[in-house]
Amino acid sequence: MKVFRRIAVWIAISLALQFSGLFYINNYFLSSQTEIKAKKVLKSEPKKENTTVNVPQDAKNVSVSFDGRYVAYYQGNILKVVDSKTGNEKNVEFKDGVEVSFYKWLKDRNRMLIAEKHDYTENSKFNLLYYEVDKDIKEDVKELDYSDEKAQIDDIQESPFTNVIYIKMQNRGRRSNIYRINIMKEMQKIYTKSYMIDKIGTLYLDDKLIYEDDIYHSIYVTGRQNPITIEGVQNPVWIGADENDKIYIGNEENGKVSNIYCGNLNTDENGYQNISLNQPVDKNDIFLMPSGKIYINDNLKGIVTELSTGKQYTYSGKFIQIYEGGIASISNGKLEKSSLN
Repeated sequence: MKVFRRIAVWIAISLALQFSGLFYINNYFLSSQTEIKAKKVLKSEPKKENTTVNVPQDAKNVSVSFDGRYVAYYQGNILKVVDSKTGNEKNVEFKDGVEVSFYKWLKDRNRMLIAEKHDYTENSKFNLLYYEVDKDIKEDVKELDYSDEKAQIDDIQESPFTNVIYIKMQNRGRRSNIYRINIMKEMQKIYTKSYMIDKIGTLYLDDKLIYEDDIYHSIYVTGRQNPITIEGVQNPVWIGADENDKIYIGNEENGKVSNIYCGNLNTDENGYQNISLNQPVDKNDIFLMPSGKIYINDNLKGIVTELSTGKQYTYSGKFIQIYEGGIASISNGKLEKSSLN
């Protein structure tokens, strides 16, 4: 009996020790209530500021890229491109005897379309090319022959999604020719209802060219016989199209636009949305963004107003353009960028 009693005691002691150990592990060592504090270490980096960009007084055709990073201008016969973040300046090189007839930033990337003019003894031509600013490389797109030595490229419109380019060539006497170049670099001359064309534009999603007849003050669309008609609008002017292919047409009276009409190519003449401006403004002071936001520039006051909200943004100096998220201007010979946020 003593032996069994002794064994029972040792078993009890062993169990007591095991339960004590398990109790400590469960309630202290592995406790979910144990408070653990940790600190997140953040690497501090200096804030990058834009470099001061000087714009010479004799600079012409000043414009900025879609995001405002690059500014380009002519100085003499040289096309210069300056990076506003780094201050790096590039001269876009051309061969002797070649002049730039027209250049334009693309709507969605830091890339240019440039029309070179070549004059030779036997013939003349334009050469359309891309200039990739980040890589500093040029890519030929297409050659355009012409016989009028006074001809110039007056405008280029591109559609980011259809990858189609429309080129407006203005000849002697302001007669216009329009050429279309597709993604395969195939070119065709476009038949238009007018031989004197003012503004041209494209849609984002559909391959359509919209153009103004400068004689009869009508707006036409390729592939359609009749012009766009809006009830009550006698002198329509092209404002632009947004990324959803909504078109915006102004009603110009006495040289000023007082109302903008919004719709699409299938909208009936009495179905357009009428957007009233607070006061009549010059059509060149109206800026339509891809999102559909409309901004009105007041050069005298140095104020840009968002039409839908009435929110105002100030800038200093001479207005250049509105880009994605900001306003570009030149003040005291320097590029200024004012936020639209």
